[in-house]
Amino acid sequence: MAAIAVVNLTPPHWTWIVLGVAVVLIARRYLLSRWSNTHLPPGPTPLPLIGNALDMPRKHLAREFAALSEKYGDVVHLNVLGQSTILLGSYQAACDLFEKRSANYSDRPPSIMVEMCGFGWLFILMNYGAEWRQHRRTFRQQMTPNLLTQYETIQLKTSHKLLRHLLESPTDLVAHLKFVFASTVMRIVYGIELDESQGLYFDIVERMGEVGEEIAVPGRFPVESLPFLRFLPAWFPGGGFKRWAAEAKRDILHGRNYLFTSAKAAMGRGAAQASFVTRFMEGLPSDPKAAAEAEDMYKSVTASTYAAGADTTNAAMQAFFLAMALHPEVQKKAQEELDAVVGTGRLPDFSDRPSLPYINAIVKELLRWHIVTPISVPHRAVADDEYKGYHIPKGAVIFANAWAISRNPAVYPDPERFVPERFIRNGQLSLEGRDPAEYAFGFGRRSCPGHIFAESSLFILCASVLSAFTINAPVDCTGKPINMEHEASTLSLISHPQLYDYPIKPRSDRAVPSIIQAALHEA
Repeated sequence: MAAIAVVNLTPPHWTWIVLGVAVVLIARRYLLSRWSNTHLPPGPTPLPLIGNALDMPRKHLAREFAALSEKYGDVVHLNVLGQSTILLGSYQAACDLFEKRSANYSDRPPSIMVEMCGFGWLFILMNYGAEWRQHRRTFRQQMTPNLLTQYETIQLKTSHKLLRHLLESPTDLVAHLKFVFASTVMRIVYGIELDESQGLYFDIVERMGEVGEEIAVPGRFPVESLPFLRFLPAWFPGGGFKRWAAEAKRDILHGRNYLFTSAKAAMGRGAAQASFVTRFMEGLPSDPKAAAEAEDMYKSVTASTYAAGADTTNAAMQAFFLAMALHPEVQKKAQEELDAVVGTGRLPDFSDRPSLPYINAIVKELLRWHIVTPISVPHRAVADDEYKGYHIPKGAVIFANAWAISRNPAVYPDPERFVPERFIRNGQLSLEGRDPAEYAFGFGRRSCPGHIFAESSLFILCASVLSAFTINAPVDCTGKPINMEHEASTLSLISHPQLYDYPIKPRSDRAVPSIIQAALHEA
């Protein structure tokens, strides 16, 4: 009889049960928060049960969070379905918590979706602890000054690949950028040279990035605030996220393992060049069990690097092309510096970097003008804390609004304009506490450990493109200029600017032989 009763229980009955449990849990969380948190930072008044869920951004995460900071101060509290959420709207507040009190603020919020998608191995999302420290240490060992110098040859080759592709088909900018960054990371991490026909590798990194962005956006999945939803059947209304997570887990784990297996197979054929993987495999422990554990960690570290490195630099370079099309005066000034230092008979290389302050200033302004991760990846308070007289509760999710920091007019006048001269004084690069790298790559112990590599990649790519090409503003079919705006994607962890069909042309007949000669030399 009991079995018959279960079978006959129709979806409407389940709906009322689920709603009833949800109301009880939310009410309990709401009442507890009202009772225990009497000195929280200021913020909009929460509504019964749902708290400040309606105050969460609907269009632009960073801009709408910044509006709350302007109204309530640089430390704002939101109660999102009972979850304390803290918004840090200033550089000082972010440093005070994430840098000076890093032991308490280096954790990540627990995520049901990260677990369900099998993404717990990505050390960007990994909880703070021994495992995370081991993964980060392993990665940093591949970013020593000596190895960074060795990577310059690969970065230079990548920049020349991009020039050749732009020369051959200047209208395929998006595809070219995806290819050069995926191929760069693939070569450095896995030791494999990619060609355009190997689209599977691009698909893998795009799939990883797609899933990572989805699960990192606050409020995207209700199960994060209402954990009991994970027990819904996948066929039940509202249970579709379980099917999505199962597909994501299958794809993510397959990609992680496939990339590493491909690198090992290339090593077996003698086709793999020096890379993360070759150095990892050379240092495997002799004990079989320890070797298996180490290899599993190496799979995670390499895939984390590939997933995080390719798309972020890609987004920054997309912003570079937009900035140059919007500001031809900046482009002209940069090209004058390149002509004076490098000349017109060759392409720039890393030895020219100290003599190109304006190109370096363009890179710094690019990091500021287009924040690739506008609200960064959220941190979590491990224990109760007090800041500026306010109570920061244990378990609070904390966002540092890097976009708002980059738009502080007291530090960066007229912040929406692209002005490399902000970082030039007496003809030299001058940062003086205003270096965008100090917030564009995150904060404290969770800052990006590959930021030096990322900046050097941007330098050689920007210098190479400006040396060889002119990036013009787009026009319509009648030749009329198209109105361009710096309007980035809004509800994603990684911000991609809107792209246009920029007319990209060699600066002169002298630029073409330099590009071809570089390509032939590397072939």
